Amino acid sequence: MQMIYLIENEIVFNPEDNSLSLLSDAESKVAVSNPARRILLLLIEQHGIVVHRETFFKKVWDDYGLTASNNNLNHCISKLRKVISMLGYSDEFIVTVPKVGFFIRKEIAIAVNFEQIAPPAENTQECKSVIEIPEIILPVAEEQPSAEVVTEPVQPDTVTPERYRWETKHSVFMSILVTTVITAWGIFILYPSLSDPMAHLQIARIGVCELYSAAPVTPSRKEEFARLAEIFLRKNNISCKPGEIFIFQSERFSLPINTGSVRDFMTQCNTDDNHKMNICISYYTNDRTTNDKL
Repeated sequence: MQMIYLIENEIVFNPEDNSLSLLSDAESKVAVSNPARRILLLLIEQHGIVVHRETFFKKVWDDYGLTASNNNLNHCISKLRKVISMLGYSDEFIVTVPKVGFFIRKEIAIAVNFEQIAPPAENTQECKSVIEIPEIILPVAEEQPSAEVVTEPVQPDTVTPERYRWETKHSVFMSILVTTVITAWGIFILYPSLSDPMAHLQIARIGVCELYSAAPVTPSRKEEFARLAEIFLRKNNISCKPGEIFIFQSERFSLPINTGSVRDFMTQCNTDDNHKMNICISYYTNDRTTNDKL
């Protein structure tokens, strides 16, 4: 069955042909791009609930082998707002949640599962024709967080499948790193009879602190590994004190392919006289847009 959506009893959204039009004027049809159509479908499916930016990145671009970026997402949201406005809806339709995502206001009426929609017989008023908006892909600066005000409270207790998958995706890399660190250092603590496992993980000395990797690093890449660790320390204003050690791992050393993201993990630990860890503080960075291209 063909899925058609009726918005505010005025605007028809037909995903089959990527179009929006007035219910009372079929000739007012406006075409949107495939990414814009997928974005609007996600917003309608989660009507009244915030759809996170990472969900858009995966569902709209990544799953289709395309490059996702904040500029691409903002451009599509801007296009959808313009089309809705051109079709006569003057109120705020898509709301921005700064640094989080977007949602359609809950009070907006959206009807679904229409196989065929015909204009109401009693509507005899002449409707204004809407010109088609050309699809021009241009880089658009990311919207400033303060430009939009959330008019509908976010529902933090509602856990949707999309949000669950998004949270799971972001926790996978962290879990892998933590597991790797625990495993490597567990070998050192539980099996002291082995031939000094710390020697295989020790990379360099940064100041008065030893730098270790969460997994073995080839001799040819140790210099690069140490350089990335020093950059991480500077960016996060982490200083070294006597009796501390650093354990560092970067996605660039743990994955065989370039994922378009830069995820780094650093643990700063105090050690006792027997060189065993006491208290550790972890730092984690995820720069998704570093290698994005429009």
